[in-house]
Amino acid sequence: MNVKVKRKRIVFAVLVFSLVCAMFVNWYYTKPANSESVEKETATQSQRNLGDAQFVSAEPDSDFFANAILNRSKSQDEEKQMLTEILENSEVDAESRKSAREALERLADRITLQTDMENLISAKSGGNVLVCLSDTAEVVLQNGTMSDELCLRIKDIITNKTEISSEKITIIEAK
Repeated sequence: MNVKVKRKRIVFAVLVFSLVCAMFVNWYYTKPANSESVEKETATQSQRNLGDAQFVSAEPDSDFFANAILNRSKSQDEEKQMLTEILENSEVDAESRKSAREALERLADRITLQTDMENLISAKSGGNVLVCLSDTAEVVLQNGTMSDELCLRIKDIITNKTEISSEKITIIEAK
């Protein structure tokens, strides 16, 4: 019986030793190569705020639409500023003020119409949309969203909301 107990102790000791060796080998091969890089990473992570928004999936289409909307807004702001300067200028005659006021109202209506149509078309297409209105209407759709049915819906939306005929409506797809 004494031999069996010694044998069990020896087997147990060998198992414990092999477990310790396995843990050492695992630690040796998975330890960080450079402790400074770990410290820097920890420092930069602690400097960030939890809950900060992160832009994770940038698509080229969204960059195009963001830039196009920004450029359109800038040109509309410049037009609005020019018209308000005419309205505020005391040297301008009444006829010019009246036409500037009407142009400012048309600009505000056009901006509202563009936004409304972009929202409606975006709801129908499921993608980004850019609408530019003047005497004609230009619609730019996100890549992969154009279909014949959608084009008919877009033309229907524009002709119902504006006085632009369907021949003056251009619909293209961004690349």
